[in-house]
Amino acid sequence: MKKILALSLGLAFSFCFSQGKLYLQNYSAYDLTVRIVAGNTTNCLPLASTSIRFPAATEDVIENFNDALPYTTGWSVSLTTGTMPTQVAIPSGLLTAISPLPRWEFAWYQAQDPITGDTVYDTVDHNMADNTAFNNCGWSGSTFIDGTITDSFWFYIPSENATYLVIQ
Repeated sequence: MKKILALSLGLAFSFCFSQGKLYLQNYSAYDLTVRIVAGNTTNCLPLASTSIRFPAATEDVIENFNDALPYTTGWSVSLTTGTMPTQVAIPSGLLTAISPLPRWEFAWYQAQDPITGDTVYDTVDHNMADNTAFNNCGWSGSTFIDGTITDSFWFYIPSENATYLVIQ
């Protein structure tokens, strides 16, 4: 009985403090190259980042770092300040171990023509972030950007522990 109680508490704890899902919703006619960063809201570490290529007219959910295939094969992970990040391939025990600690923090993207792959430059940079949650972590962005090529929204829903990046 004690084992069941301990396992139940451990499972409940891991659900309460997990990195949360990242919903990517690209309603535009462009492929996207996206730089994604996740970090801890308290002290910014651990920090994990990667670049992904996300197709036009696609919706998907990244459940955790190890679930980011087919968009990326690995993450750069920093555990301490002032050191070079470690390149970590998916799947990884390190990525599983740090998953309960960070929250999706920042995204930056550029649009590409889906046929040629050429970058389609917008009149603004699409740096997406919730600055109030990560005010000491060095990333700066907006929750809404109205561009000439695409518009983008970045928001977090605490009750779902989910972050959304919506491009249209």
